[in-house]
Amino acid sequence: MRSHSLPFRLAATSMIVATLTSALLIVGVQVLLAHTNGVTLHSRLSDRASAASASVRVTAKGIRVVPPTSTLLEQSSWIFDTGGTLLAGRLSESEDQVSDEVRALATSTSERRVTHGDLVLLAQPVVRNGRRVATVIVAEDEQPYENSELHSLVLTLVLAVVSVAVATGAAWMAATRSLRRVQAMTLAADEWREHDLGARFEPGPGGDEIAHLGRTLDTMLDRIAEALSAERRLTDEIAHELRTPLAVVLGEAELARTTATGEERESFEAIHDAALRMTSAIDTMLAVARAHSGSQRASRLGDLVAALEQPPTALDDVMLAAPTPLLVAAVRPLLENAALHGAGTPRLEVASAPRHLVLSVVDDGPGVAPDELERVFEPGRSSRDGSGLGLPLARRMASAAGARLEARPGPGGRFELRIPLH
Repeated sequence: MRSHSLPFRLAATSMIVATLTSALLIVGVQVLLAHTNGVTLHSRLSDRASAASASVRVTAKGIRVVPPTSTLLEQSSWIFDTGGTLLAGRLSESEDQVSDEVRALATSTSERRVTHGDLVLLAQPVVRNGRRVATVIVAEDEQPYENSELHSLVLTLVLAVVSVAVATGAAWMAATRSLRRVQAMTLAADEWREHDLGARFEPGPGGDEIAHLGRTLDTMLDRIAEALSAERRLTDEIAHELRTPLAVVLGEAELARTTATGEERESFEAIHDAALRMTSAIDTMLAVARAHSGSQRASRLGDLVAALEQPPTALDDVMLAAPTPLLVAAVRPLLENAALHGAGTPRLEVASAPRHLVLSVVDDGPGVAPDELERVFEPGRSSRDGSGLGLPLARRMASAAGARLEARPGPGGRFELRIPLH
């Protein structure tokens, strides 16, 4: 997974949330279990102390202890009289810390609880008729409670790790499966851009958010298609309206320059050349309008080379995903620009690339400076006599064909047109 991909970010977010949630649950479970064990341990100690207290009898002869019925009660409980004499239970004769703790609690006049290692001792006075007659001491091993907490911790940690892994994997799989449809839509849109501008996703009614996205994109594409169609119609109508008066201007200028002399002849020649450039620009506008009207999109490289009156190439049989007239309108201004700036005849160079064909127009002129590679495509920008519309129109033709036109730095002029393959 790439660290910047959406599935990775969703999986990472799920992992962080699941980890924090699991950590809170583990802490909560351990705190609750520790509290429960503490309450249970104290309750067992109190119950055993009460049971031991019940075995104490006050008689005329003194304090008597009824023998316990449970061996465990006998082993882990002790009863002392008010003077600290052991009445019931067994203590080690040798000195040890447990025996010392028990003897220290023998004279307790109030309930006391002492922890010694894993052993918890509870001392509770035995009261009869408002006076203390004995002291009961009981002990409980808390190791089983600690073991239960440890086992619970290990189990919850294992479950937390498994839960985090499952949540992360599930989030990644869900995001990947969902985005796979988006990726398919992206690839389809990229394919349509080069081959079929009229295609649509058509997800149908209902569905999830991605289906709704498809319907929204279809609506947007329809509106874009309508706007482009209106633009093409307007361009076509304007071009047709301009061609008639321009033909008159061109004819009158041609006639006048044949009869004029001197400065008048130069003026009519300038008018004639300007009219020719305008005619070329209008022809290019018409080519754009007609190329987008739904005509054939595929063409052969050999047809393009022949239309440009250039020598054949070794890749003439390669099929291009653009109509020949539009490609001619994109390349011809490049050839004219190369002839204007170069000393010799411009030439075409053809090379193949993945999913594209690179067609280069090369001349032996001064070339384009590195800081001018984009500026040369600005309308009206011309280093010599000209309208400054040739290169901008060429780039627009290339874009209309789904190709990309770029200038390369010198020495020598070089313009590369990357045309998608069919």
